[in-house]
Amino acid sequence: MAVRISYAKKKLNKSSSNLVLFVDEKFNVSGFEKDLSKSEYSYISELLKSNDLKKKLLVFEVNSKKKLFLFQSKKILKTQMLKI
Repeated sequence: MAVRISYAKKKLNKSSSNLVLFVDEKFNVSGFEKDLSKSEYSYISELLKSNDLKKKLLVFEVNSKKKLFLFQSKKILKTQMLKI
């Protein structure tokens, strides 16, 4: 399955329902610190410490209306985020 990524220079709407984050092989999320709220960022960081990082896709339920998908990619030029 192919994924088309459109880049935009505008900031993301913080109330979006789902996010897809394209991260490196070590699930490094430090590039998203500006785009996520402090509580979301710390929640994700803590979850990554206790999860199996051998998977290529991790899904977290941040709250009842928001899911976060972390997709591991070997060839990432820069940190990428999609709002879906």
